[in-house]
Amino acid sequence: MFNIFFPTSNGVSVFCDEKQVVSITDGKGQKRLKSFKTRNKIIFWHFPFVRGLQYFFCGILAFFQSFMYGFDLSGEVAKAKDINKFYIKKVITIAVFVILGIVFAEVFLGLVPNILGYLIVDYRGSLGLRNFVITLLKVAIFALIMFALRSLPGILDLFRFNKVCDFKASESGLSKRKKGTRFWWLKVWWTGDVGVSNFCNFLIFVYLCNIIVVTLIGAGFGIGFNLLFHISIFLLSIMICYEIMTVVENVKALSWLRWITLCLVTTKPTRTHYETVSVALTEMNVLQKGREFMEDENKRALSVVLSQVRNKLEVAGIDEKSDAEWLIATVLGKNRAEMKLVPFVTEKQYQDIMKATERRANGESLDNIFGFTEFYGLRFDVNKKVLTPRMETEILVEQVLKAVKIFKNCTILDLGTGSGTIAVAVAKNCDAKVTAVDVSKTALAVAEQNAKKNGVDVEFLHSNLFQDLKRKRKFDIIVSNPPYIPTAQIPKLDKNVRECDPTLALDGGEDGLDFYREIIPKARKRLNTNGMIFFEVGKGQAVEVRKLLRENGFEEIKTTKDYNKIERIVSGRFK
Repeated sequence: MFNIFFPTSNGVSVFCDEKQVVSITDGKGQKRLKSFKTRNKIIFWHFPFVRGLQYFFCGILAFFQSFMYGFDLSGEVAKAKDINKFYIKKVITIAVFVILGIVFAEVFLGLVPNILGYLIVDYRGSLGLRNFVITLLKVAIFALIMFALRSLPGILDLFRFNKVCDFKASESGLSKRKKGTRFWWLKVWWTGDVGVSNFCNFLIFVYLCNIIVVTLIGAGFGIGFNLLFHISIFLLSIMICYEIMTVVENVKALSWLRWITLCLVTTKPTRTHYETVSVALTEMNVLQKGREFMEDENKRALSVVLSQVRNKLEVAGIDEKSDAEWLIATVLGKNRAEMKLVPFVTEKQYQDIMKATERRANGESLDNIFGFTEFYGLRFDVNKKVLTPRMETEILVEQVLKAVKIFKNCTILDLGTGSGTIAVAVAKNCDAKVTAVDVSKTALAVAEQNAKKNGVDVEFLHSNLFQDLKRKRKFDIIVSNPPYIPTAQIPKLDKNVRECDPTLALDGGEDGLDFYREIIPKARKRLNTNGMIFFEVGKGQAVEVRKLLRENGFEEIKTTKDYNKIERIVSGRFK
């Protein structure tokens, strides 16, 4: 089942199956949200023409429901001393607007075009031509009225929300183009797997079609017959227009036709309009995963908070979409999957989330904000004195663990261990004896703490690479993720990396290869027979590192690519 959107002047209502979500922006600019089970459900998706009638009447009901819920959520009801009088007043207001709208339509879309039509083509002229002229006048006046309505703030916001709803409907997969056969779209249309994505556009299309048909036919056989005729044409217009719009929206070659009427009910939205609709979609997505309804609109809904965090990070230029979820989940003490099942947050949790968001927006990494990170399924403490491990380094660990199986009583040396992520992850997942060295005593203290927290036994030594190791000490595997950023590129790094990671762990010299040149020749004397060496390298450095290994007598040199298809891991064997 797909999401059905109904925009209002201050928000949106989204339906899916028996679930409904109302998301609005109140007078103070705050997002308010409510989700609940609804009985207003369209069930006849598989019955052509009938589904159009149901969509229309359910849509009208949902449209007015959304307006009423909007009053509730915006706090208007709370301000009213007498709730019954408040609702009666709103109902009367809506009724007055409907009546005025009917009178206005009769005058400007009925009387005025008829008078002008008879002035252009008088009684002696062709009836068909006169009706055609009147039809053109009605369509033109109607279009002018729709554009004039944009001057009303409430209507303008309605059109803005409608624009976002139209975009989100197509983005969330309402139009399911199942290609494969010559008439694929016909099968999809018949089974009801697609629908009309924009209710306002559907209303406009129905109304215009009704105007055109009724005016062109120009029936005049008494009040009773005319009333019956108009109602029949209107109902037929609803049924036929729904099927026409379904095909137009879902056949790519025809999709441009919908803009003929869509332009009348959409206008450029602001970020606030996008956020309000995104809140509703986020809430609907988590409801579909089994989370309880958010019926208490006075609490801070997680969907609203998530939207706020995403927006703040986006404005700050942080494009990593998962950051918002990681940030909130960490504050709540849950993983990302568990976090999505939380309906609301407490005021204290909200304040903690927004403080962390502010720090992230200012360029701090999540690892430094919270003081830990996850790597290879383990949790590691980190700070500005050690390099925050990258996801690509997990591939380096995987390659080492594969090689461990070759050796009996394998011994491993981790050069430049930093926070100890490689050494601890390897020790946790195999029986090898792991030794780790680093030139920084501060880093070693962090690494020792991480080993203790993860329950592994790693030997940590203070040494500048091999310098302070016993001369005769050798290993089966040497692994290293040395600094490999060229010196000139460090000022150009992302602010998050440049300010939160120590320069000592980044600067690899003029071309980024200084440490490889120092490690590789010395590694030969530190490896047992058939010992192996593994490096993580920077983008474009694999060729030079392979050359260095080859020049120093290493064989079976291999390269492994990372998740972005970049040559990231280089290994070799010394016989």
